[in-house]
Amino acid sequence: MKGRLSNKFNLVIRDYELTPKTTVVVGVSTGVDSMVLLTLLENLPRSKRPQIVIAHVNHKLRKQSEEEQAFIEAYAKEHHLKLEIEVWPVAKHPKTGIENAARKVRYNFFTRIAKQTGARFLFTAHHADDQAETFLLKLVRGGSLQQLKGIGARQLTEQTQIQRPLLNFSKIQIREFATLNHVKWYEDQTNADQNLARNRMRQEIVPRLKQENPQLLAHIQSYENQLQILMRATRQHAQELVQQLIEKDGFKTTLFLKFSLEWQDLVLQEIATKKLGAGQLTDAQRYEILQLLHNKQKPTGNIQISHQLVFMKNYQQFGFYLANELQKKSLETPDSMLKLNQWHEISGYGKVGVFEADELPQNLLDTSQVMKLSENQIEEPFSVEKSSPDENLRLKAGGHKVVRRVLMDAKVPIAQRESWPVLVDANHQPIWLLGIRKSWLKEPFDDQQKPYFIIWKTNNLEELN
Repeated sequence: MKGRLSNKFNLVIRDYELTPKTTVVVGVSTGVDSMVLLTLLENLPRSKRPQIVIAHVNHKLRKQSEEEQAFIEAYAKEHHLKLEIEVWPVAKHPKTGIENAARKVRYNFFTRIAKQTGARFLFTAHHADDQAETFLLKLVRGGSLQQLKGIGARQLTEQTQIQRPLLNFSKIQIREFATLNHVKWYEDQTNADQNLARNRMRQEIVPRLKQENPQLLAHIQSYENQLQILMRATRQHAQELVQQLIEKDGFKTTLFLKFSLEWQDLVLQEIATKKLGAGQLTDAQRYEILQLLHNKQKPTGNIQISHQLVFMKNYQQFGFYLANELQKKSLETPDSMLKLNQWHEISGYGKVGVFEADELPQNLLDTSQVMKLSENQIEEPFSVEKSSPDENLRLKAGGHKVVRRVLMDAKVPIAQRESWPVLVDANHQPIWLLGIRKSWLKEPFDDQQKPYFIIWKTNNLEELN
């Protein structure tokens, strides 16, 4: 096999650890790139040559499509290679977006053949010029940095990986090899269509850039490799930070705000990517979310992201939620009885306990957390229940205030008002709408009697007493 390209190709292909027992699917269009790739694979040393399955799609887009199909059928028969063909009928061609539709048909076909044959790799003939064109087109069109990447390896199925063995070779090198080795190919007539952005990039822009610097392709490949390494490392750390933030039904606001502004932005993008998909959160939405998270004067708030999705900040928790489930979202507060001198956990809210003076936990005597009672004021046992919107809290002046109004004044989200925890006595009289407002007790405090302390320690809610 003549030419330096074959020697370099053999070095590249060595990394794939191919053997005669390895099955590979090769996407062959009959253009010069795929025919050269097929030729190079066929001429590997016997110990490295895999089982080759040619996958050809007749897109019915050119007059010569039938001739190309007949050629590859004859070629496969002559070279004793397995061939799979997919025909895309003209009747199924869309009126617009033909390129994207053709690509979808092609890769659906490749996926099916890879699964049928148990292929370890799908090889396609993308080369260095394709890499430059893809990178520059994405740069021109704009979008998120995560989308600014060229053509690389990726998984096609659980067992099949897409690889591009010609990425380090230019179109010129490939054509020179084909000419020198008498490789027959068909020229794609659509490559001359100036209505296609990729063709304009290929025929006008990339050649001019090569004139400015003959090393253009190598430099773009180098930048693409460096960028991918940086983005993989950045995303890996962002994912680790996200794991630190996860709690039931959302993410921890306080911890999030301890990150640097740069990592806040990246972590938010990672959370949004998991929920919405890459690039779906706009710059304006991201800015609005960060503003809300930093706004201490607004402990709760919603931002409509799409018709179905809402971002919600709920005191010390935030996240993306389906709009039709948002009203259903509430933290359940099971009715339960408190035991003296023990903490009682309330999932998602915090913990509460009734303590005797000599059993009092240390460093918790903050007036917003403690309610001191004398023995004459206590009707044991105390229990935690879901508050009822129509319950009344006793006021100091002797009147009452309905729980619904207290929760509204405290700006508690509507979805949580029916499940907010309230501490009640043995007669089910409200003692403390936990974390929000204490009820004025009927019996006055008697400092001659044994004191008890009700302590509320918030978890992810803001103290509003």
